Amino acid sequence: MNSEVTDALLFRFFAGQTTNEETDRISAWLSADPEANQQWLNRAHDLYVLSIMSEPDTGSESRPGLKMRLLRGGVLRRIAGIAAAVLVALGGSYLFHVQRTERLCERLTTIEAPAGQHIRIALNDGTTVELNARSRLTYPALFTRRERRVQLEGEARFDVHHDARQPFVVETFACDVEVRGTKFNVLADETSHRFSTALFEGCVAVRSRTTGEQLLMDPNTVVDLRDGHLHLGPLTDADDYLWTEGIVSFGGDTFREIVAKLEKYYGVRIVIERATPPEIRYQRLKVRISEGVDHALRVLQRASDFTYEYDDGSNRILIR
Repeated sequence: MNSEVTDALLFRFFAGQTTNEETDRISAWLSADPEANQQWLNRAHDLYVLSIMSEPDTGSESRPGLKMRLLRGGVLRRIAGIAAAVLVALGGSYLFHVQRTERLCERLTTIEAPAGQHIRIALNDGTTVELNARSRLTYPALFTRRERRVQLEGEARFDVHHDARQPFVVETFACDVEVRGTKFNVLADETSHRFSTALFEGCVAVRSRTTGEQLLMDPNTVVDLRDGHLHLGPLTDADDYLWTEGIVSFGGDTFREIVAKLEKYYGVRIVIERATPPEIRYQRLKVRISEGVDHALRVLQRASDFTYEYDDGSNRILIR
């Protein structure tokens, strides 16, 4: 194992106690040898869970929820098997450890995707989540309640493992999206008050958290939140969801909407230093995110009338 990444460091990482530099070091270590180091990470996580379950019960509230900020990849949570093995081994202490396991399951993990990247997360029920740049997903270690509930800030694409007995719910600032097994995309940006759900496969119910309004979706439809109400329509442009393939698409966006996307994907601040924003003359543009913000701006210049300057010191782009 890399001498800079020890079990002690990984234990602090699972507990949400690492610094940004230490988290980055773990991410780089995972990327260097994903297969071998993921196995080591899983083993360390098993030991960490066992250490939590063997701690004396002081009667106090459980420690704060886990917070993991991965730059690449996801960590598969395998707590169910571990907990079961411990319960069998302890025999007579069954009830004591069931209660401890329930507390463990209620601890929440939060994963954030950094600017310019999207990450893939595998939840313990078999559901997979593609988390877009600058988005955040919060979920429990185990889904033990009547529903499988997660919280989303930003954008994510879900492939939910079917379980009719335990519906899957995506909670956002505006709406709850309830499914039983399906593929769909959710955008929930509280800052701009934007919410939408696109359904690719299966069946979804979208319910407003403020009005109680509810719509049932069929495949290839989209629900948008406009003027405080939900609107259902056909899915007419799949290019809007190419971010899972590392592509950002601009179609019918204003220049300010384009700026917001570039800031999200590249982690820069863009300032428009002119009286009116540039006009965009195109129907559809697609840019591969990995090619960088400079490439994206040069492509946009072909369809508009602006110049730009990058200020490296402040990480700002000035549009003139």
